[in-house]
Amino acid sequence: PKGCHGGSPHRDEDGTAIFAMSDQKDVALEVQVTNEPSDPLDPQKDGDDAHQALLVATFPPELPYAALRPDEAGGLGVLCLANQNGSRVECELGNPLKRGAQVRFFLILSTSGISIHTTDLAVELELSTTSEQPGLGPVVARARVVIELPLAVTGVAMPPRLFFGGQVLGESAVKRESQVGSAVRFEVTVSQRGPVLKTPGSAALTVQWPLELPNGKWLLYPLSLELGTPPVPCSPPANPLRLTMVRFGGGPGGPGGL
Repeated sequence: PKGCHGGSPHRDEDGTAIFAMSDQKDVALEVQVTNEPSDPLDPQKDGDDAHQALLVATFPPELPYAALRPDEAGGLGVLCLANQNGSRVECELGNPLKRGAQVRFFLILSTSGISIHTTDLAVELELSTTSEQPGLGPVVARARVVIELPLAVTGVAMPPRLFFGGQVLGESAVKRESQVGSAVRFEVTVSQRGPVLKTPGSAALTVQWPLELPNGKWLLYPLSLELGTPPVPCSPPANPLRLTMVRFGGGPGGPGGL
């Protein structure tokens, strides 16, 4: 056999395939094997039938073999046998693989082992035949992995409208929670659409609000943070003035509570 290569529709600038992973359960590795003369200008020099033509593919633990999908145009005669954990598969290409033949098929690989820490993958493809075939070395199909997490963020304010008025206190005069004005509660929900990764990694959310007026006076004072499930660390902490927490909210006037 003259050649063997793997294919992918998405490639980086240097030609390396890119897997953009979100909720795919498997991916397909295209394999094409040809048995053609090494020199098209001298086709009679070599290119005989290849007896007991065999392809051995070795897979990383993150991407085990799952199934064979033959190509109707030229791969219906391929038979593949995998080991128990799917790390290695042997595919019979023909006995013999005729001179001038082209075999094309797809190896279906499971993405169950890919985690947020997976950055690249490599599959080794090696051909063998009992016929004379000098310089028949392995081919490595490489891919970079990009994890796409379909996150969604929603927020709601309660109450949706605020009114300011009453006596305005300076920062040094505010000592208690009840002096920071009417309370408004912002509830933020972060959700992930689709299946959860075995190793989800980390994500960060930045929340911005109108903190102060142009003259530096408080507008919405961050009074407290109520963390959901599971609890997550937040910075900077709420209540930077260390006000006495008596009750959430207060009467009208002064800066607003958050």
